[in-house]
Amino acid sequence: MPDREIPGSFYDSETQNKILDTATELFALKGYGAVSMRDIAKIVGIKMSSIYYYYDGKEALLDDVFKRFERGYRHYFDWLTAMNKEAESFEEVMDIMFNSEFRDMRDPLSCLGMSLIIKEQHNHESARKLVFDLFYDFSVKRMKAYFDNLIEKSITPPTDTRMIAILFMFGVIAYNDIKVQEYAGIKPPINSMEIFNDMRQMVTISLTHKN
Repeated sequence: MPDREIPGSFYDSETQNKILDTATELFALKGYGAVSMRDIAKIVGIKMSSIYYYYDGKEALLDDVFKRFERGYRHYFDWLTAMNKEAESFEEVMDIMFNSEFRDMRDPLSCLGMSLIIKEQHNHESARKLVFDLFYDFSVKRMKAYFDNLIEKSITPPTDTRMIAILFMFGVIAYNDIKVQEYAGIKPPINSMEIFNDMRQMVTISLTHKN
């Protein structure tokens, strides 16, 4: 399976992109409220005046972190859609969905970004909107379309594809949380590969079971 091209950063400025990278990691691992602009500037290696040249405060910086995550997330689903259109068997679709990039979360910043949005949904309207727009609307509709395509091609029997898509997305969120714990050096109660394999088995059984 060909690798996808991960979108480049928003800005030509290396400093601004490093500010976004650092903010994403610190906000996700330490909590938005526990991180100051000074903390971010210190790790980036710039003066406070420099960080305020790009952002007038933490809220503006957080909004940019969310925008970058959304851009990369939608790009990933565009890639999945293009790949799924070419699939001709059930196993091929499963291999596309449960690919090595998804398994390994090769882009840690995207993983951390997703965790941040979920954590901040009760504190920021923009995060709350992204949770519903991306994870419970956009993603579910895309996954349902993939599964419906299997039924239309008579690869799998008719079933409740929306329910399976919703269950899958809850699994993705749980899997992402485990990966974040691993990135943080915390030993999670369950291995991420166990969840990965269980998710694939759940989708396989749900789609191939005849009612």
